[in-house]
Amino acid sequence: MNIVKYRQSRSAGSGKAVFVDGVRTPFVKSFGVFQKSDTLELYSRTVESLLRKTELDPEEIDEVSAGVVIPQTKNGNVARDSIINLGLPNHIHGYTLNRACTSSLHAIADAAKEVAFGHPALVLAGGVECLSDVSIAYSKEARQFLLSLSKAKSTPDRISVLKSFSAKDWLPKPPALAEPLTGLTMGESAEIMAKLNHISRSEQDDFAASSHQKASAAQESGAFDEEVVPVWPSPKFDCIEKDNIVRGDTSVDKLSKLKSVFDRKYGSLTAGNSSALTDGAAVSLIADEGLAKDLGLSPKSRIIDFTFVGIDPLEQLLIGPAIAIPHLLKRNKMTFEDIDLFEIHEAFAAQVLSCTKSMASADFCEKYFGDTKAFGEIPEDKLNVNGGAIAIGHPFGATGSRLVTTISNELIRRDKNLGLVAICAAGGMAGAMLIERIK
Repeated sequence: MNIVKYRQSRSAGSGKAVFVDGVRTPFVKSFGVFQKSDTLELYSRTVESLLRKTELDPEEIDEVSAGVVIPQTKNGNVARDSIINLGLPNHIHGYTLNRACTSSLHAIADAAKEVAFGHPALVLAGGVECLSDVSIAYSKEARQFLLSLSKAKSTPDRISVLKSFSAKDWLPKPPALAEPLTGLTMGESAEIMAKLNHISRSEQDDFAASSHQKASAAQESGAFDEEVVPVWPSPKFDCIEKDNIVRGDTSVDKLSKLKSVFDRKYGSLTAGNSSALTDGAAVSLIADEGLAKDLGLSPKSRIIDFTFVGIDPLEQLLIGPAIAIPHLLKRNKMTFEDIDLFEIHEAFAAQVLSCTKSMASADFCEKYFGDTKAFGEIPEDKLNVNGGAIAIGHPFGATGSRLVTTISNELIRRDKNLGLVAICAAGGMAGAMLIERIK
């Protein structure tokens, strides 16, 4: 096929970006059933599954993008590698990005920008994380030793370099958990937020228990069947077909017995009211609305608008959604009453509760928006109706795509119109996206 001629034959785009469909692997606890897997395996599985589900000719795809937060040395560009791994047409280009936990939401936004710019494009945008297979680095001294040894030309030069060998330099260094600029882990920052916003331990445990119960009910009802595809990971190749962190029998009483983990003496955050380390992948098909219809696809939702913000990481690292949500709604002349469903990423119960409480605070809204009154409160029956990352899990690079898929499917199930996704991220960042169901 003449790819150049083929691309020129496309009609002009509509300029409106739509979410056609999305899939994800089961989200599973790290160092478990996906322990022998890697990002390439998991992301390739989701890309292949979405192409099969939509019955889309791979020749029509323009681009594959993927968010990955923890770098992988063997598949530095997992998006392009998945194209080659699956034997997809060579013209499809791919890129991998890292914008912390908003990575796949940003990949979707990038695709929408492309469409809005006039490109009649079809993009597979998503993300993946396999924390069971992280790259372990060595110290700078160890790396410099190896480089010096490789440059040594003669035996005396090599002996001279070998004399500088130090065993302690070769202790492996696992990925840093702390923010490089604050020196605090996300959990420690969330502890600060809980104290600043007066979020009690019982409030956090109640939120976490509700997340598990809602996610369990969604699993039992088949609400996730539309998005989860089975995976047969090596070495046993047993079929993994559902999220394995969800605990429907979790209760506030059980959660209240857990010890705090980030501030052992005065803290309120526990393993139970925080999201767990998770492996998984998710991908969404984003397209120009006119082109999607020309190809016989049936888009589920339209991407109306999105925003990404940064805040002072030393103040409240994960408060970004409380800024991104009002900013996005104000820009579109909307209020909470106009939105049918909200999905706010659950890194920690304390973080979500801090965000919702801040938006209902006049002082907070005056500080960040100059408003003399609070923006408002999100009704509980509109927020994370199928549970969130505390129960389902949080593969860093994949969460944005999961949330867009989940809310698009739920708008259809409930016969509702507007949804809003918001995600906090490391580095004092956040993103939000406004989505409209296509009827």
